[in-house]
Amino acid sequence: MPYPEYENIIVEPLTGDDQGVVRLTLNRPQALNALSAGLLDDLFDAVDRFDDDPRGYVLIIRGAGRAFSPGYDLVGRRTVEPGAPGDMLAEQSVGRSRRIMLDSVDRYLRLFNLRKPTIAQVHGHCISGGTELASMCDFLICAEDAKFGHIAGRHMGTLRTLSLLPWTVGYKRAKELFMTGELIDGKTAAEWGFANRAVPLEDLETATLHFARKIMRVPLEVNSLHKHAVNRWMEIQGLHPAVHSAAEFDVYTAFIDGRPGFRERVEKDGLREALKWRDAQWQGTSPWDHPTSS
Repeated sequence: MPYPEYENIIVEPLTGDDQGVVRLTLNRPQALNALSAGLLDDLFDAVDRFDDDPRGYVLIIRGAGRAFSPGYDLVGRRTVEPGAPGDMLAEQSVGRSRRIMLDSVDRYLRLFNLRKPTIAQVHGHCISGGTELASMCDFLICAEDAKFGHIAGRHMGTLRTLSLLPWTVGYKRAKELFMTGELIDGKTAAEWGFANRAVPLEDLETATLHFARKIMRVPLEVNSLHKHAVNRWMEIQGLHPAVHSAAEFDVYTAFIDGRPGFRERVEKDGLREALKWRDAQWQGTSPWDHPTSS
């Protein structure tokens, strides 16, 4: 069996009509599948195994419980990047943080450049780090009421990969999402090009499996060439240096004088109170709720 039992994810090779599909479920529902260091370690181990699995053709990544993922785990003190255990506050420095961030985006790019097709099946909140993970999949199918965006950007920094949003939604809409921290729903994500399809929540699993079956009608090696021919266009446009640059910008945020101390508030008051403080001034507002002329 190519997949061990993991602590933070469930990996299921499907059978019958869906043979060739491997379903990976983020399995921290009590934390809405927040991306902890342990979950990411499990995830990328399984991704590598999937790429070598002769039975696996397409990988579906989804979340257990009420959400896909609200982003990185803000409670644990261990950093979420590879090779960087320890206290993320006490050990912070520009050089160390830069290395950690670049290692992190290179791990995401391994998923982006996987030989085989991948599908993100998204419901509930898929924000900040959750969008980073989902955006690295070749396809994204979501519930109509799913939520996307980078709300953590209001106080905590840039997205280290920018979730590829300048490519998928265009630079003006990417700036709108980053510079307001507002969320968009699944229907809007599909209209803007971030998602391939938005369907009613009750149809999400069926729609995702149906799409996976359609992909598998084409020989795997042919679809692998299709995938990497398209990826090459993004590489020619500067994908890799752009992602590395975004990660470095995220490093700079931690060293801005006067930056609101969200992490320190988590340490002092707990995550729930820190989130209330972060989002208080945005309650009940949107970028487009300006007064109308009478």
